[in-house]
Amino acid sequence: MYTAVSLVTTLVSLVFALTVLDQFLERRRPYQLVWTIGLGLYVAASLLAALWGLGMTSEVVFRLWYFTGGMAVAAYLGMGSLYLHLPRKGAHGVLAVLLGATALSAFWSLGVKLQADVALLEGKALASLAPGAENLRYYPAYVGILTALLNSMGALAMVGSAVYSAVTFARRKTPGYRVVSNVLIALGAFVSAAGGTLERFNLPQLHSVALLVGVVLIYVGFLRSREVFAIYRLPFVRRPKAA
Repeated sequence: MYTAVSLVTTLVSLVFALTVLDQFLERRRPYQLVWTIGLGLYVAASLLAALWGLGMTSEVVFRLWYFTGGMAVAAYLGMGSLYLHLPRKGAHGVLAVLLGATALSAFWSLGVKLQADVALLEGKALASLAPGAENLRYYPAYVGILTALLNSMGALAMVGSAVYSAVTFARRKTPGYRVVSNVLIALGAFVSAAGGTLERFNLPQLHSVALLVGVVLIYVGFLRSREVFAIYRLPFVRRPKAA
């Protein structure tokens, strides 16, 4: 089940990423570019999990999965949300900090010596907790602290942005689909973040399901929002313009 769920998550997040990229190429909004990066990381993490389930159980796959899915994806999705609400200069400042944290994350996740052998995970789902050892994590505590900060801030930015937008639309008595859209986005972000918590409690199978449910909810929320998407079309398929 783990491999199948990861493959479906890869497909859904890939279509989502291409949809947002298509919108960025048309409208050139910063939040669309940052969301595309975040969704690209979502695709990479899900694909790496699927490859692991198919037998590619190398340390390289494990490290790349931890960097993309464990450390970076939530932060960049949250950063995209911040671009919707912060002044441009303020958002640029936060992005500069995030880029520095990303460089540090890549250096640590790809270069730090692991505290256990990834071979212990063969035949099991990817997880940051080494099986058969009580509370032994693959990465040192300082890497875990940075991971928790990036995930917490990213999830908070996504959920907070969506809730704020939903409340604002409700107070203005704007069309109901805008409120529904942001509620779905907030719920999806919460489910995805909860998946990380499940993984830390050594429940990686439920983590993979949470990631799939989360990205589906977020995607449906975005598709429901006329603020972000026009009437849906296949990515990169342009309708002919009237003369």
